[in-house]
Amino acid sequence: MKKAFLSELILKATVPEYQDTADPVVRTRIGQLEAWVSILVNGLLSAVKLALGVMVNSLALIADGVHTLSDMATSAVVLFGFKISGKPADKEHPFGHGRVEYVTTLIIAVMLAVIGYEFIKSAIGRLIEPVPVAAGWGILSAIFLTLLVKAWLGQFSMLLGLRIDSLTLKADAWHHRSDAISSLLVLAAVGGSSLGYPALDGVGGILVGAYLIWSGFVIAKGVIDPLLGQPPPPELVGRIRELCRGQEQVIDVHDITVHDYGHHRFMALHVEVSDRLSAQKSHDVAEGIQDLLRQELGAYATVHTDPIDLESEVVHQVSSLLDDLVPRSDTFTGYHDLRVVNTPEYEVILFDMVVSPDAGAVKRQATRRWVQRELIKDFPNARVSIHVSPPHAYG
Repeated sequence: MKKAFLSELILKATVPEYQDTADPVVRTRIGQLEAWVSILVNGLLSAVKLALGVMVNSLALIADGVHTLSDMATSAVVLFGFKISGKPADKEHPFGHGRVEYVTTLIIAVMLAVIGYEFIKSAIGRLIEPVPVAAGWGILSAIFLTLLVKAWLGQFSMLLGLRIDSLTLKADAWHHRSDAISSLLVLAAVGGSSLGYPALDGVGGILVGAYLIWSGFVIAKGVIDPLLGQPPPPELVGRIRELCRGQEQVIDVHDITVHDYGHHRFMALHVEVSDRLSAQKSHDVAEGIQDLLRQELGAYATVHTDPIDLESEVVHQVSSLLDDLVPRSDTFTGYHDLRVVNTPEYEVILFDMVVSPDAGAVKRQATRRWVQRELIKDFPNARVSIHVSPPHAYG
């Protein structure tokens, strides 16, 4: 609680508008606050660790000091990243610069892994030729104090990262926490070496390096998916459906796509409305939903309206048949935008089919043909046109 209190106190004192995290300026200031606090604290801790390491001739402690020094570099990357990501959209970057946060997070991950590799190489040499380490209770107490400070810094960074939902700050928090854990390993290594087990210093260096590489891998894995394009959280899709369905004229919503550019979010979706609505009224429904999603989710949305004939007997018959087919397939999971168009020669049944995201291209097309054959059995004179919804469209 005290650590959280101190973190909140620093935040309130330096960013009075800290609660307005939807404001890009406030968000950038919070990110830069984390970076500056990290740089200052890490600079002090690094100097202490390196001085202690030289005093007692401990490779593990010197490596830990260099690790802390590297945290200053990653915090500088965070500072640069927030400066760039906070810039508004321009001609070359119409969606803004928010994804710079992902790039800076990936840089942090790579730096961690490289430093860990270098530590392991040095520690292996210390294992082959152990060097005695002599550290008294004063040195061990100082190491323990740096551990506590680093643990607080990790908590501070995570608090700000959660507040503004920043992958970069969360990654920096894990970086700080990894330093705290490495300090714990160093404490054990230096203490053990002082008790007559000098090889423990090399073992501690290897463990610190391995933990850094693992931390880098975890952080990189968490940021690569947003860079490549990951599905929106089910909770977000559910919230979008809830907001749209809450509008008076909306029958249903589908083909929801979401793109995140850092703290900027863009959406596209289709809403079904009665075909009895005028073009003007349908337009008003779409604009109302766009405004609602901007207010509730902070997203820029593009809404397309699909007209649905609620009074057609044929539409109800086709819908009933499709409802019976869904449980019979492990691939066909739903449908939407169902229409029946009458021509002088025949009826045309059109709809979008939703299939399991795990299904491959061959399975998707085989399922489409199966549904088409089943419909023709009941509607032999109709033409059936089925569009398979792409994997990135939800709802």
